[in-house]
Amino acid sequence: MALYIGSLCHDLDHRGKNNKFMLDTESPLACIYSTSTMEHHHFNQTVTILQQEGHNIFSKLSSEEYKNVLSLIKHCILATDLALFFPNKARLTMLVNENKFSWDNMEHRLLLQAVTMTASDLSASAKPWDVQVETVKVIFEEFYEQGDAERSAGRTPIPMMDRNQPDQQAASQVGFLTGICIPCYNLLYKLIPETKPLLDTCRENLQKWEEIDKCQKKPIQSE
Repeated sequence: MALYIGSLCHDLDHRGKNNKFMLDTESPLACIYSTSTMEHHHFNQTVTILQQEGHNIFSKLSSEEYKNVLSLIKHCILATDLALFFPNKARLTMLVNENKFSWDNMEHRLLLQAVTMTASDLSASAKPWDVQVETVKVIFEEFYEQGDAERSAGRTPIPMMDRNQPDQQAASQVGFLTGICIPCYNLLYKLIPETKPLLDTCRENLQKWEEIDKCQKKPIQSE
């Protein structure tokens, strides 16, 4: 249940800006949450909704159960901060490689829960190409809006967020799929084999982005 609610609520009241932007601009949210800024806010929004009359779907739980499920939901939502994915992946990978992962170990289950949240959050990368490419367009428009805001504030946006460099889209997707998505789905597949279609589709999308990136980088032949 925590995984399900966490997935539904992990981006509640998203501002279209990443945590670094929030910190750099000294936003009010960054003053409240110095780490995983937006993820803490998303969790806070989740709790706010649950506390509204008629919205608490956990009202039948005991006090201890309610405390436990909120803790798990918080764990799930905070796990969608990619800054936390890398240490989570490293720890879980070590357990898998050393054949020490145990479904009976709560700490191990929490690590897998966190990686599963990342896999869910990045699931657009594992959808059929026609869906994935359209999602990328929406994501990049959000990136460009942040880049515009950074430029207005006198800062130079990174190439990926610079709308004047649209040719960076394919290259950034290659890096994103190679460095984050495929390692995530590969690790998930080792523990939950039924997730293999996510890994396979992600690899297929990577191949297409690599082809686009290669074509864009080809030198223009003079006539």
